[in-house]
Amino acid sequence: MASERSMTMVSERSPVLLTISCCRLGAVCGSCIWVEKSSMSGSNLARSYLVLYNTWQSLGWGMALCQCVLSVWLPEGYQKVYEHSGTFVRCFQLLSALEIVHAATGLVRGSPLTALMQWSGRSNVLFAILHQIPQLWSNPAAAILIYVWSLSEVVRYPWYAASLLHRCPPWLTWLRYSLFIPLYPVGMLVEMVLMAKSLPYLKSQKLNSIALPNAVNFGFDYRLFIQAKAPLVQHALLLTPT
Repeated sequence: MASERSMTMVSERSPVLLTISCCRLGAVCGSCIWVEKSSMSGSNLARSYLVLYNTWQSLGWGMALCQCVLSVWLPEGYQKVYEHSGTFVRCFQLLSALEIVHAATGLVRGSPLTALMQWSGRSNVLFAILHQIPQLWSNPAAAILIYVWSLSEVVRYPWYAASLLHRCPPWLTWLRYSLFIPLYPVGMLVEMVLMAKSLPYLKSQKLNSIALPNAVNFGFDYRLFIQAKAPLVQHALLLTPT
């Protein structure tokens, strides 16, 4: 599911271009916000905008993580994590759609199609499933998902901003490329669990589906789409109690 691509950055000590490998880690790792050499040397405005964007995302996901931590001390514990942090998560996940524009306009090095697929994958779970089914909010998988996303983003976005400023400390780089090892499989698993848990509600409530007949004679069953999109959902059903 993860593929590799190369990204180019400018060394702080040398003008020589360095090419390093970056894993595509879906919801955990995100799209790489790197300005190419020509952009970095020729447009301080573009770099300033990207620094501001990544700083703003850092603050937003930091607030989401704070809400997650504070929720643990409430009587309901993890059952209220999404209810308390969901506003920040939805807002800054929606804002991250700008990363598709960044890639499409050449502001950053990357494929706009890859950025679109990555953003739509996470947004599908967040907006079309989790947010629309309140019965899932108290599920442990929902709390774990928000924790995983928040932890990954409070490292990823500061790393981008610091790298653009050539002030990235080694420990932040270490976190950037080490945290995904535990977070990625956990994130994948809980997404599958939430999709599996959503199937009965998608069927009974016809959420996000288009029923026939209609004026355009077009039908769409979102529940079947989820099953076809993620065959592992069926295996996730076996891992979770009914």
